[in-house]
Amino acid sequence: MLMNELTNIIMGNSKPIEKKGRLFTHRINERVDASLEFIKTKYENYPELELAIDYIEYFHSETIIAEISQLEKLGYYPSTETEMELDHSIKHALIGSYKSAFSDLRRALELTVTAVYLSSEDVDKQNAIDWIMSIKDTPGFSNVLNKLIKNGRFKDINDKCEWKSNLQNLYWLLSDFSHNKGQLKGYRELNDINFFMAGTSMPTIKTDTLRLFCDFYIKTVKEIVALQALYNPVILVGVPFEEKFGLEGPMSGYLNDGQAEVVNNLIPTNYKDYFNQIIDNDEEIKSVVDYFNSMPDLTEDDLKEQAKRQDEFFNQMKSKQE
Repeated sequence: MLMNELTNIIMGNSKPIEKKGRLFTHRINERVDASLEFIKTKYENYPELELAIDYIEYFHSETIIAEISQLEKLGYYPSTETEMELDHSIKHALIGSYKSAFSDLRRALELTVTAVYLSSEDVDKQNAIDWIMSIKDTPGFSNVLNKLIKNGRFKDINDKCEWKSNLQNLYWLLSDFSHNKGQLKGYRELNDINFFMAGTSMPTIKTDTLRLFCDFYIKTVKEIVALQALYNPVILVGVPFEEKFGLEGPMSGYLNDGQAEVVNNLIPTNYKDYFNQIIDNDEEIKSVVDYFNSMPDLTEDDLKEQAKRQDEFFNQMKSKQE
């Protein structure tokens, strides 16, 4: 039955572009089911993969510092685009589009490094805006790292943990798939493709490649978490954000205890000691914790008043649109 279906697609009278589309989607649901079954039952690091996915889906955008000086430069674009890259990386991996999956990981890592650099005080606001508006090119990965490690926490972690080398090595490994570093990084080996006819083929699931992708996904997210914690170390500790601000606090920049625990669980092992020292000694963290401790909790009446103001605001917005 399978061969009859494939024969009809390949040998039929369809145009080449139609054959490509039909071959690509042929038995796609079965490929997804097979990939999910492997990941959930046979992939050794499935709990860690789930944790990495949960962080990106639920907490990643919450780490962005919601200050005007920061948001005027980049807004939330780099964060949401990174989430989309990582989202598509998994989708591509599940259907057997492994080359695309690895390329998505590479872009997610590059985008995070770029965003952290452009948000720094050393970069002029207009340069950042020009990049957001697709006027200026994305700065080179290694050049950005060289600039980051000149100052502050980035210099400190690089001196103590060889942070730049670790990040570059991961980036280069991911780049090998994009740059076709020999046949082991090509489609035939990654997918174990047995036929390539009339200029097209059908994606296939190869569990060894899927396992490798999952390992790289975890590594990429962990490095992104470390980058975000260097950029905004406050996310390493939980603060009573909801109790103090309710509905009217900053949009992001702070995490609660449970979210901060996820961050710490995803910090790469070779950086653990360094980030523990940051938690204990960083002045920025201390000042934020002291600030929250000095604030009174909102009362029930405060929360009701906030809810009332929020309802009024949304009603006004709705009336303007009508």
